[in-house]
Amino acid sequence: MSALRTPLPLCLLLGSGALLAACGGQRPEHALFEECSAAAGIDVPLVCGDPAQEDSILEVNGNGAALVDLDGDADLDLVLVDGSTRAGLLALDPVTHVVLLNRGVRDGVPRFERCAEPTGLVQRGWPTGVAAGDVDRDGRPDLLVGGLGEDALFLNRTERDGPVRFEPQALPGRASPRDWTASVALADGDGDGRLDAYLARYLDIDPAAPPTGHVGPVACTWHGHTVMCGPHGLPEQADVYLRGLPQAPWFEPADPIAGAPVPPAYGLGVLFGDLDADGWSEIYVANDSQPNSLLRNLADGRFEDVSLLSGAATDSAGRARAGMGVDLGDYDRDGDFDLVITNFSDEGTALFRNDGHLLFRDHSAAAGIALASRPLLGWGVHLADFDSDGWLDLYTSNGHVFPQADRPHTGTSYAQLQQYFRGGPGGRFTEAPFPDGRKLLGRASLRGDLDGDGDLDLVTLTLDGAPRLYLNRTDAPERQLLVTLQDGTAPVFGAVLTLQTPSGTRVAQVLSARGFQGVSDPRLHFGGPEPVSAASVRWPGGAVEPLPAEAFAFGRHVTVTRGQGVVDSRPLQAAGETRP
Repeated sequence: MSALRTPLPLCLLLGSGALLAACGGQRPEHALFEECSAAAGIDVPLVCGDPAQEDSILEVNGNGAALVDLDGDADLDLVLVDGSTRAGLLALDPVTHVVLLNRGVRDGVPRFERCAEPTGLVQRGWPTGVAAGDVDRDGRPDLLVGGLGEDALFLNRTERDGPVRFEPQALPGRASPRDWTASVALADGDGDGRLDAYLARYLDIDPAAPPTGHVGPVACTWHGHTVMCGPHGLPEQADVYLRGLPQAPWFEPADPIAGAPVPPAYGLGVLFGDLDADGWSEIYVANDSQPNSLLRNLADGRFEDVSLLSGAATDSAGRARAGMGVDLGDYDRDGDFDLVITNFSDEGTALFRNDGHLLFRDHSAAAGIALASRPLLGWGVHLADFDSDGWLDLYTSNGHVFPQADRPHTGTSYAQLQQYFRGGPGGRFTEAPFPDGRKLLGRASLRGDLDGDGDLDLVTLTLDGAPRLYLNRTDAPERQLLVTLQDGTAPVFGAVLTLQTPSGTRVAQVLSARGFQGVSDPRLHFGGPEPVSAASVRWPGGAVEPLPAEAFAFGRHVTVTRGQGVVDSRPLQAAGETRP
């Protein structure tokens, strides 16, 4: 599907629906987000298919993206993973990804500048998902980009104040040019100090002749309409686990499950994080139209498949959903990490409460999100405190895969509104308007502080247009706390920060990728403010390091280095402050 875009208004306020003439103008009271894509310079069209061709399942997942500080200036830059077309895929045309450098805030808006090519971010095939982490331990974030046709590792060779440069190399673990990696995640799964990678693989399809009408005996219909084919009837692919190496080629294929390969499935979203509080990262995969996967880390380089035993593989009736994106967060403030998964329309967003020992319970209805999310088909998903009140909120980026969804009696639509729920006491969510004024074919989404004031902004990708930037206008640095957990200068994936406050325990975890095909801000965010009476970090491997509570004052960005404690603390930027 084409990435051709329609010119958009510069500024749209969310929470009131009011339209202004320019980003940064007078805003109605209580507007939480302001749409500033064009003013920020991120409205770059991306490719995901050929508009002259009838859609196949190749075209529907959209692009990936990453928020990552590429040049070491402490600002989050934006990498947009470009896609391809069937013709380009078959011709092995190179795909060049887009780098937008954050050049600071002017008139209350972060300004991005497109990097001149060549950056080295070039690969073959049809790229999709991305993860970021310091693979070669040189202090610079590298990128792993998966896709159909090639998986690539891009080693960051950017020098401070120099041009952005990457050194590309192919990742191992591919048996066929039709291997399709949808999403990628990184963590140290075996405790050797090196990053391992998990590649969620999707399905096998012939790009030269994708099926139409039916796949074998399986008719391609939905609500009585003939639609594109897949995933039903197409062969599933097995996910791939890559063990990290101390030198080039940096990864080697490994079997994560003791004595057995990873079972094939329609893998889409993946999360590599600690779900049982033992200091070892589990792997959770959102599978399309099949039970989701949960691999328990056995702390010896091996994993155990506990998917069906966990309660987080299906709905409460044992039915598989069509999972897309996945995130974790402690929405009920009980000190452990719960899971949220976006699904197909008629299924609703799934919220699994963590009851401990890798046992989960479907609380979607009890939390108040099941019915409201049911008509939507979700992709990007975030459990985060967007309104800075101390409770995690829920955001989903939505859009259907079938244009036929606009026909009568489907109960849904092709383009869809984004959805936002405010979190609150008792683990209950209340839907609040996110009235962009335009329905989207939403796909991947990212969260992070792009303007330095501490609150969480959003970047949302669309299938038929350019990315959209939604600046968070809480504009109250004194209500924000950002924390970096690092080893050397690299984020420590799977590290968990625990804060004790008058309102209870607050926890957050560092991840390499979250949501769907995307990388969000690796810094941990807490909304408040409230005093901190105790603080500690649990590092991968399970070691707990106490930290001085007084260091975690709201209104600051605090940096913690493994084995050294708090090494830096600096104030957040005043809202709207111009900075280079």
